[in-house]
Amino acid sequence: MSSSGSILIPTLADMPYLDKPPAFFAAGALAMRLCGATPLGARLPSAIAGAVTLWLLGLCVVRRLSQRTALTAIGLLATAPLFAILSTYVIFDMSLTLCVTALWLLISEELERGPGVLRRLAMFAAVTAGVLIKGPVMLAWALGGSLGAALLVRDRAPLRWLAWGWGWMLLLGVAGGWFAWASSRFPEYPHYAFIEESFERMSTGSFHREQPPWFVPLVLVTGALPWSLATPWTPRLSQWSRVGLGFVLFAVVFFTLSRSKLATYLLPCFPPLALAAGEAWTAPHGARRGAWRATLLYAALAGLLAFTAAGGISPAKAPAFQDIFALAGPLAAALALLAALVSLGIVAKRAELAMIPVLAFTPVVLWIAGPALAGYARMQSGEPLGRAISAVARGGAVRFERCYSAGAQFALGRSVDLLSDRGSETTSTYQERYRDTLLRRGQWRPRSEVPSPDPATVIVRPARSAPVVPPGTHTVFQDARFVAYARGP
Repeated sequence: MSSSGSILIPTLADMPYLDKPPAFFAAGALAMRLCGATPLGARLPSAIAGAVTLWLLGLCVVRRLSQRTALTAIGLLATAPLFAILSTYVIFDMSLTLCVTALWLLISEELERGPGVLRRLAMFAAVTAGVLIKGPVMLAWALGGSLGAALLVRDRAPLRWLAWGWGWMLLLGVAGGWFAWASSRFPEYPHYAFIEESFERMSTGSFHREQPPWFVPLVLVTGALPWSLATPWTPRLSQWSRVGLGFVLFAVVFFTLSRSKLATYLLPCFPPLALAAGEAWTAPHGARRGAWRATLLYAALAGLLAFTAAGGISPAKAPAFQDIFALAGPLAAALALLAALVSLGIVAKRAELAMIPVLAFTPVVLWIAGPALAGYARMQSGEPLGRAISAVARGGAVRFERCYSAGAQFALGRSVDLLSDRGSETTSTYQERYRDTLLRRGQWRPRSEVPSPDPATVIVRPARSAPVVPPGTHTVFQDARFVAYARGP
């Protein structure tokens, strides 16, 4: 998109990619125009969305509740492990989280101040942006979250914005206009977007993302450690928190029933959870109760990690996991120190100081485990392969045979050829399911056979197939996933 200037239809491996609408990709293309085709440019939309989410939460809370509650909620959200990590991921869910957060904050404000045209426009603009980022699931968040909010505040008021006709005209005109235009070029798209990508994903296991019933609560707890367990949760919450928790209620029910689950799907739950936790920590005696819980939690985690370091728990056989398990000892020492700091605050009768060690959890863990996690990330990245190809290809043709790496193509910075039977290598459900349709329209680029004469300067094959070295080539790159061969010296 960045190089071509065409931002309305996403492409992957130079073929139409309609698994998701174009807004997130268009934002990435704009960022790359500003920062270059670099990892920073690719990550910038998610990072900005995370920062704006924090700003919106703090802005609304400081106006309606208190500065202390706002700062506490911002600190808790910013240091929630799932939120902090996904703010650097090239992924839709942080931008979607911004849209969902803006919506429930605007609903909360409408309950206090009454309906307003500009506020309603902002609410439907958030929904429209969410639909253009991740598709119809934003409508589920809007409708289901509003219903959940109405249940928790025991009032129909959170549902009234849905009857505003001008807002639906905005949604249908902008998001609906893009869907109509895309459908005119790709007639199969409505069936894919609304039936396969939405209802089939929720009701069947065809997307291979099934998880056990306890998956949702596990993500909500571990994604917000340590405050998910240390917070002295209280039922006496403001209307703002109850509206936000209505969206959490929707997510818990919806994603528990859904057959397709990923931890990232639950990211929009964390801003309202952080607000509710912020209210609990700043309530009378809340900091002291939270301090005791944080002390016990850190002590328990330190003990478990010390037991692991002593050999009580065997690591997985994968080298990456062994490297992470090797950090159990340093992590145990760090958490024991945090437990001591919390205890010191209690003894000094400054229980509010317990918040500092609570907020330090994610930074400390990432500081200690960061090198190991970075090493694991490099093992999953296609960037080393792309750089190795760039060093030898010198502008020549590059062909992936029965494998593909979007990261390698991003690092390479140009088109590649793909040898594929069904297109499953791109991991695009749309491309795989509609291969024959795209082929008939001339929109399918991969070949199923090696062309003659063969123009490829570099050939990439999957490492798992123990490939034979192509004649006249030599190996220029190999890792656990790919082997690259180059022609010439």
